[in-house]
Amino acid sequence: MNAPSIRRGLLIRCGIGVGVLLCMLSASTYLMVRHGLYKELDKSIAQTASLLSNQVELENGRITFEWQEGLGTNHALIEDGLFQYWEENTGKTTRSPGLQVRDLPKFCGPDGAPQLMDIQLPDRRRHARAIGMRVYPFVLPAEMERMKEQGRILDPKTFPHVLVVARDTKPVHHVLTRLRWILGTGTLLTLGIGFALIERAVHVSLRPINLLTQQVRDRTGRQLDSALDLPGELPSELAGLAKNFDLLLARVAETRRRERDFIRHAAHELRTPIAGLQAATDLALSKPRESAAYVGHLETCRKTAHELGELVKRLTALARIDQVPVSASLESIDLASVLMDCLQRFLPVFEQRGLKIPAISGQAPLWAIGDRALVRIVFNNLLDNAASHAEPGSEVAIRFLRSGDKAEVSVSNPAKDMGGDLERLFEPLFRRESSRHDAESHLGIGLTLSLDAAHAMAGSLTAGMTEDGWIEFALGLPLAAES
Repeated sequence: MNAPSIRRGLLIRCGIGVGVLLCMLSASTYLMVRHGLYKELDKSIAQTASLLSNQVELENGRITFEWQEGLGTNHALIEDGLFQYWEENTGKTTRSPGLQVRDLPKFCGPDGAPQLMDIQLPDRRRHARAIGMRVYPFVLPAEMERMKEQGRILDPKTFPHVLVVARDTKPVHHVLTRLRWILGTGTLLTLGIGFALIERAVHVSLRPINLLTQQVRDRTGRQLDSALDLPGELPSELAGLAKNFDLLLARVAETRRRERDFIRHAAHELRTPIAGLQAATDLALSKPRESAAYVGHLETCRKTAHELGELVKRLTALARIDQVPVSASLESIDLASVLMDCLQRFLPVFEQRGLKIPAISGQAPLWAIGDRALVRIVFNNLLDNAASHAEPGSEVAIRFLRSGDKAEVSVSNPAKDMGGDLERLFEPLFRRESSRHDAESHLGIGLTLSLDAAHAMAGSLTAGMTEDGWIEFALGLPLAAES
């Protein structure tokens, strides 16, 4: 199945629109001209009927038609005139010369008022437009005086006539037929030319899309982080699409960069325990040994294998968090209680390194909205980080704080040579070279996991330096009402 084409869709829709518009315009023109022609024809017929109604005269007690006196000079009346009189009292009829012995339909409006209608001429082959009306003969003043002298006055109202005047519509039909041909041919020609112009306009309008498509097609993996070279005539409707595509490419490039860093750091982290495991194995097999010596070497291998297992477990957790957002089961929890519970498992490590915990500042309990399991992950990583990186014999400070609608717990300890590394502490697998000697089991993943866990609870995890030069990690969560 072929994919839909914008070019074809625009051409078809624009062509249909132009075609419908042209048809409506042609039909409107035809109807307007037809109405005008028939209006003029009706007006001409009415004028002729008005003239002929004044051609009936009562003279010497009989009806005479004055138009008959001008037949010799009025050729148009003889050849084209189509009218007929009927005397309603006697039924006598008088026709125009053009009718010869044929009769027009006899009709008039109510009470003899003029009425227009379409009729068929007597030859049954032509149609005409006709007007029918009742007329009365007129009497000249001299004739009226003569009737008074004779004592016999005749009322013209007693001699009613019906007059029907017709006009052949063949000339009008001929004009309308020519007009239909002209409008139809003009519509087809205009539609054809319109299609060509629309196709050209669509082609020119879509040229920027073609250029943009060509640029995207020609992209290689090394060009993902470079912006598109947008054409100058790029329409405003596509500018946003192109910019967002650039942003998408930048995100793809950033994702690929992080993947490369992840693989590089993971390979670097895996290399050390694997090398240690291989060295311990080679040393154990270098010469025959007593069973007690093998136990020592196997213990070293077991410790190294444990480190490898922890590394794989944390790498797997990091990859899972990168792919699927952490789901949090939020509830009201006491952060101070959770922290003190987590602190119990780190006290032996603190004692071994001579680390002291002064009086905890702030008021407990400290209630917040969070996920207990995720909060434990964050606290375990912060305490583990402090136990591993704090100077031996120094202090680890813990502080509880209520700030507005936030509940905050901070863990801080003296730190050296932090420099500008604070922003990178939360990057996956990031480790400062200076920390490797005293943090052999730290893989640069704990803070990344902690940051994702904090975000999953609508909270925050930040790192900063205090005025005393201590590094401080602070977890902030929405404050909850105390239970």
